[in-house]
Order: sequence, then C-alpha cells, then structure tokens
Amino acid sequence: MDKEFHFYITYIISQRAGFSDEDSYKIAYASQYTDDNNTKYSISGGDPDPFETYISQTIDITQPQATLMRIYPAFHFMPGAEEDLFATSAHRHDGKLHLLNTIPNGTNSKKVLQNALESENPYRIGIAVHMYTDSFAHQNFLGFGDSFNSLIALSPLNIGHAEAGHKPDWPAAQWDDHRLVPSLARVDNKIRFLWAVQYTYSLLNKDGPPDQGDTNQLVTDIAQAIGLRDNNNLLSKNRIKEYKRLIKDPKEYDEYVWFNKAVKEKQFDLDSPYAPRYVWKAGYETSDWYQFQMAVKEHQKLVVDEILKPIFAKMEAII
Repeated sequence: MDKEFHFYITYIISQRAGFSDEDSYKIAYASQYTDDNNTKYSISGGDPDPFETYISQTIDITQPQATLMRIYPAFHFMPGAEEDLFATSAHRHDGKLHLLNTIPNGTNSKKVLQNALESENPYRIGIAVHMYTDSFAHQNFLGFGDSFNSLIALSPLNIGHAEAGHKPDWPAAQWDDHRLVPSLARVDNKIRFLWAVQYTYSLLNKDGPPDQGDTNQLVTDIAQAIGLRDNNNLLSKNRIKEYKRLIKDPKEYDEYVWFNKAVKEKQFDLDSPYAPRYVWKAGYETSDWYQFQMAVKEHQKLVVDEILKPIFAKMEAII
C-alpha cells in the first residue's frame, strides 16, 4: 500500500475507531513514516555512544538477503502462521506453500497489532497497522528473493512484489496474478483494500467489536472515496481530496516534520572532520521522531524474537 492507505485511510479509520484527533494523526503518520524511514542515522547526544536508528524500509531491493529479511517480513510482508498457509486466498495453481508467505489478516499480523494496541503507544500502533494492512496488499508474496514470488519466468526481480510493480499498492487498480488458481488470478485491489478497512477498524475500535452499521458506513465512505477503477493511478489526487473530507480537522503529512523537530544537522567543519553530523535538539526524548524510532526497535524485536526466529528454525529443519 502507499500513502493513500497508510496515511489518509488509516487516519480515517483511527478517528472512527475512537482515537483522539491527536493520536489518530500520530498513528497515521507513523504508519506512513514506516515507508519513509529508509535512512540510517547516527545522532550524538553529547556522550561517546551515539543513538543509532533502525530503518523500516529500504529503497534498494538488492540489499543482502539478511538485511531484507530484517526489514521486509517484519514491517511489510508478515508471514502467516502455519494454520494460515492453507487459506483460500493463497491457493496457487502449482499447489506450492511457503512458511514465509504473507497472509491477509493472518494470525501473526493480528498478534503483533494486538500487542501494539495493548501498549497504548500510538507510534507502535501506527507501525503495526502498516504491517497489518500491508498483509492485504502484499498477500501471496514473500519479503525476500525467492522464485515463489515470480510472476515472470526466469525474472531476476523476484523480491516481494517487484515483478508486479506498484500495482498491488494502488487502491483502484486491477492486475493479474497468474500464480493463483483461475478464480483468484484477477486481482481487484479495491476489494482487498476494503477488506483491510473493515478488519483494521474492527481491531482498532476502542469500544470492542464495532456496530455493524458503523462498519458498513465506514466501508461505504471509503469505497466511494476510492471510486472507479484506475489501473495507472492517475486519479490519486482526486481520491486524496475525498479522503480529507472524511477526516475531522485533517493535518497534512510531511516526512521531515518529525525529524526536523528532534534533530539538527551540523555544518561540516574542516577543522573537526570527525565531529558528529547530526545532534539532538533540546527535549528530543519527548519528540515524535525519537519515540517513533524507539517504537521501530520494539516492533522489530517482538517480530524477530516471537515470529521470525521460530519460522527460520522450522525452515532449517525442513532443509
């Protein structure tokens, strides 16, 4: 998914689910910033050990497999649990299964999102919502290079959904996934995204299972905002205008706002070439950017320790 869902639609869902306007914005911002947090920073706080950030996205899919495995499955291609792998949505004509296959609304995705909700940390919730909603858009792909992903025979781009381009992330696109059985091979993203809206709203609702009428209204509102088929994503600006109408007192998204409030970049000093390039601003500990970075580390540790390591162990046993 892209900014349309991760920021705007997540913003709408969070408000409808009962979060305050402030927390709804933080959740939506953190959800989108999970994609934009692709630069590693080393930031000085005046002591010998600088603060090192973790990235939650990489724009270089040729990174070593170990790097991809730390980022993609944890934040964008959450594997389903073993009992999820036989889901109807995953039926392929070759009958293949994979322990790292991304399953929509999968057991592991829900587990991580529920953990974040219990923390009541809006930054963790936003990161987990990103991961959870991506499970709908990225279903049936793995978060690393493997022929299981391949839509094109002998293609070298079989990392995630690279061979499908951006189409799995566009809310109004239709595209073909010929790996799947004929009844599933024509993919309608609008249907997938509306399922993501319904399930995410149900999990985020602060008063427990939402009223069916409220759920139906939300899905109808988002469906109308998405509108007609748009296979080349040419109508994105029009859709964003519609999303904004559904947000109470909407704030805009700027990927540098949080960073600039917490960190300052020092001018390079020829007389001190080893001086830190980035330093904290006063009060950084309470800044959105710092709290987001801490949430990224907490999210990754949870996913790696409780989900990915056990899966890797099973894969090694099979091999």
